[in-house]
Parts: sequence; C-alpha cells; structure tokens
Amino acid sequence: MPPVVLTPVTDAVVLNVTDADLYLHFLNHTCKAAPRWQKERLVLQVGIAKLALESDLVSHSVLALSAACLCCDTISSGSADPERIRQILDLGLQHHTLALEQMRTMTSRPRESDTQPLLASALMLVPFALAFQHIQHRVLLAKGLLQDTDLLTPRDTILLLRGIRTTIVALNSTRVESRSPTFQTPWDTMFSSQVADHPDFATIPERSHTMFPFLAATFHQALSHLRCRIESALATPQADDDHTASTFDAYEILNGIMTSTFSDSQSIEISLECVTYPKFSVAPDSLLAQAPGWLQNFILRRPRPTHTEPLARSFLAFFSGAPQTYVDLLLPLLDPRTPENASADDDRELTTAEVLALDVYAHWLVLMLLMENEEWWVGEFPFVALQGLIARYGAGFLGTSLVQHQWWPASMLEVATRLKQWK
Repeated sequence: MPPVVLTPVTDAVVLNVTDADLYLHFLNHTCKAAPRWQKERLVLQVGIAKLALESDLVSHSVLALSAACLCCDTISSGSADPERIRQILDLGLQHHTLALEQMRTMTSRPRESDTQPLLASALMLVPFALAFQHIQHRVLLAKGLLQDTDLLTPRDTILLLRGIRTTIVALNSTRVESRSPTFQTPWDTMFSSQVADHPDFATIPERSHTMFPFLAATFHQALSHLRCRIESALATPQADDDHTASTFDAYEILNGIMTSTFSDSQSIEISLECVTYPKFSVAPDSLLAQAPGWLQNFILRRPRPTHTEPLARSFLAFFSGAPQTYVDLLLPLLDPRTPENASADDDRELTTAEVLALDVYAHWLVLMLLMENEEWWVGEFPFVALQGLIARYGAGFLGTSLVQHQWWPASMLEVATRLKQWK
C-alpha cells in the first residue's frame, strides 16, 4: 500500500462509524452492489457474512471492504468532504492491515481451521486494494496533493492475486489425516451448477458500456500489432530472451481473454478454458478439500468471459496466470514515483523488454475500462492509471517509431475521455 498516516482509533467515534455499522453496510449494500451475478451476491450475503461472525480474519476483511464501499457511497452522494472520506478509508485500511497480518501468520503454518478464513478473506482483500487506490487518489487530488496524471497502479492488487494463488496451492499441498467423506449440501449443489446464458446480455453492465463497441471493433488489429512488436523483439540478436518470452506468454493470456470477451464463438470459449485456465484438481486429502463445497466452487471457478457472468474474474485472472518473470519485470515499473527515484527514472532509458511489458499492461488497462460500470471498487482506476502511464513514460515508452494516436491504448483513452466529456 502507498504510505498513509493512519487515523487514530478515536476518529471512528468522531465519524460515528462503528464496526457494527460497517457490518450492516456490508449486508445491506456492499453485497448487493459488488457482484451483479446472483450466486456471488448470495455467497457474500450468506456464506461470507456468516464467517465474518466466526473469524476475526474474515471480520477484518469484510469491514475493510465495507469501509471502502461506504467511501464510494459518500462520494456518489455528491456531498463528499475529502477529510471525511480519508478518515473512513483509514478505518478500512486499519482492518485491511490487521487482516493481512493474520493471513501471514496463518499461511506460515496452515491448519484445517484456517482454511475457510484464508479463502474467504482472500476474496475481500483484492477489491479493497483496488478501491483503496482510486479512492485515495481522489482524496489527494481534491486536496491539491496530486496531479490528475500521477501514476496510479494495481501493484498491491497484483501482489494479492499472486498471493491468493500461492495460498490455494499451499492448502492443496498440505495433507491432513484421512477422514470420512463429506456430503454435499443443497447449498453446495446450487453453487456447483452451471448458469444459463442471460437471454438479454446487452443489459449486462460491462457489455452495455459505451466503450464496448469501440473495443470490440478494434481489438483484433491492436493485438496483431502488439504481437508483431513482441515477435520482432524476440528475433533481435541482443534480445532479453527470458523477459521477452515471458511477455509473449502474458500477451497470449491477454489475447485469449480479449478474444473470448468480444467473440460469440463457442469453440473459442472452449479453447480458452483448456489452454489459458487449466482445470485445478483438488487433492482429496488436502486442507483445501476440507473447505465447504460452496467456498471451493466460488474461489476455484474458472473464468468464463462470456455473456453468462460479469467479467471481473476473467480480467483479474490475467495477473493470476501471467508468468512470474513477467510480473517481476513489470512491478518495479509500477512503483510510486518519489523524489528519490524520480531523477533515476528520468535518466534511465527503458529496455525493449520493459517497453513491451508495459505495452501488454496498457492493453490490459484498456480492457479494464469496461469494468467502470460493473464494479464499484474499480471506479475510474483504469482511466486514471492509463493517463498516468502515458504521462510518466511518454515518448520513451511509446518509442520513436510509434505515433501516440496510432497506439491502441492511447487512442482508446482519447475515445474514453471524449465520451466522458459528452456525458
């Protein structure tokens, strides 16, 4: 997380926001506003909410997300005081920090009783991390402490997504004593069933987003150009083969997500499920197998970027599946700019591998523009992040042979900017 001065606990009294208030807000609003797929609403409102009453870890995670939701609700009301928003956000950050500390302790030596809290909390931490970024950015901007082009990144979200995958693998590799098999409850059966495609998918928020037709009409050519740039770099004798090859692998994942998102072909969807997101097999004698069926089905469900369900899981799965070498190359480029590293950034020229890593990331940000109407916790993050990316790296990022308005992320940002002005 970016450096933040935590508000003293007494501010919660000044705000008159208690943990009970946050829990009720989670039940009455966060659960209904976060996912637009009915099953996910039930998981949050019934399964996760119940676990929050039984586990300190899940409670902290739930209250953190609820605080972020309350911030967004206060902003949407039109009478948002930046200082009040900051205090509510700090309250959420305190819960988020406590949840992370407890997760680190549990994951070091996981026990059977830790399985449900670890899985449930992981689901809450990712949306909070992304919401924290765009809410804090808005507060600092309102106070005149930031420029609207300052770099905003999903660095913490990426780390959490990778951490979730590591946690799942660890739980699946930790063996427990054999026990009698558990039987599925009606609740488990309901969540393992397939969902029929929505008869009127045009009403699904991300597919009715004003940017959807622009992206659908142009993504093929954009991905083709991106592929050519990566392949040209791989063909260069002095290429950084490991980093560039991992960037190509990340590109292939993004290509699969985009193709499935904007295509109706059933064969494309099947290919994507088999290649990009291989089926995860739960070891029957593992800690992971001891989690209730509804929680397993929810956290292990493969992304299906079709008309059936929201696209959040599919888009975020890009960083869950991207090669570690690519992530290691990208993350330092997304570090916040400080007076200490600003001069070094200005003096250093990006390598070809770094440019390509940012190029793939920028294309992912364009895809995330569709989430603006789907998930409150995304907010204007992709829009502001893309602005900051171009402002920070400028011509050095785009390259001398690439005119900015011909580069797909920049042209889509220009379209999105004009659409916002017309609203």
